[in-house]
Amino acid sequence: MKKILFLLFLLVCLVPNMTLAQEKKSAILFYADWCAHCQKVEKFFEDNGVYELYTFEKFNYDEPANKIKLAKMLEEKQYAGNSGIPALFVDGQAFTGDVNIIAYFKKQLPPKPVQTKTNGIVGGFTIAALIGAAFLDASNPCALAVLILLLATVIGAKGKRQALLSGLMFSLAIFLSYLLMGIGLYRAIAFFNIGTYLSLGVGFLAILIGLANFKDVFWYGKFFIMEVPMAWRPKMQAIIRKATGPWSAFGIGFLVSLFLVPCASGPYVVILGMLVERVNMTKTLTLLVLYNFIFVLPMLLITFGMYFFNTKMSKLEKWRKGNLRLLHAIAGTIMLLVGAYLIYARA
Repeated sequence: MKKILFLLFLLVCLVPNMTLAQEKKSAILFYADWCAHCQKVEKFFEDNGVYELYTFEKFNYDEPANKIKLAKMLEEKQYAGNSGIPALFVDGQAFTGDVNIIAYFKKQLPPKPVQTKTNGIVGGFTIAALIGAAFLDASNPCALAVLILLLATVIGAKGKRQALLSGLMFSLAIFLSYLLMGIGLYRAIAFFNIGTYLSLGVGFLAILIGLANFKDVFWYGKFFIMEVPMAWRPKMQAIIRKATGPWSAFGIGFLVSLFLVPCASGPYVVILGMLVERVNMTKTLTLLVLYNFIFVLPMLLITFGMYFFNTKMSKLEKWRKGNLRLLHAIAGTIMLLVGAYLIYARA
């Protein structure tokens, strides 16, 4: 169990950093502390997240050896411009002067997120919205049903200890699969750069998801349901019942995550749409880790409750089925509020 918890800790800490490290480009910068133009470049880098995208090897121009090095590098590039500082070497090109360097990076940087400053809002995006959507996603009836079935299956076959390890590995698999899905969707949405009307579109999507949940409050089971489709359930249950231990539960977690997409991805997509327009990739990775930890938190609580407090899976499943309409009502209300906020903010 200690190994599993340690593995989870390492993944949470290292996945964002590994992703960022692979993306960064290298550059060489010659500067001096007294140089006002160098200070302008430094401020531009800090204000526009350049250090998040590039790794700089810096050389202090006040050192005689670095003056010689700069002159030699400019000569090698056959650079015809000013030979002073700041001087930048990047992507096989050379630039000198704050104007030229800043102009180059303005062309390289992604579109700057829309900044809306109001109380409690950072860049138009509230942490409260992300946490609320994550808890909404976490309380989704079908996500809880999957774990309850898994634990009941493993308890019957292998006992409580194996059920504990299986529950933790299953939760880890769901966490990783949804984190990777989120990163992929973020990149896809950012790539198509729908920009100006993104909040509006995501707002309408949130309202549609909210109304669909209210449909399940009043007409549960008619037309469609905001859960795993009925036609998919026998196959999903057959996969879960094959769980015989922690590692098979880990593999099944990845497979089952595909079944959860129709019922558990709505709030996630809405939050990702908000993140693309308002938050850069560095902060997004941290926020996605937070979102997905909250998403699997009920799974972890149920798993520990089963092991330490003898929580009965049959009672949990009975409670879940008895409160389906309430859960859909809460989901619908939150999604309608998020949608109305996004549309109002864009108007």
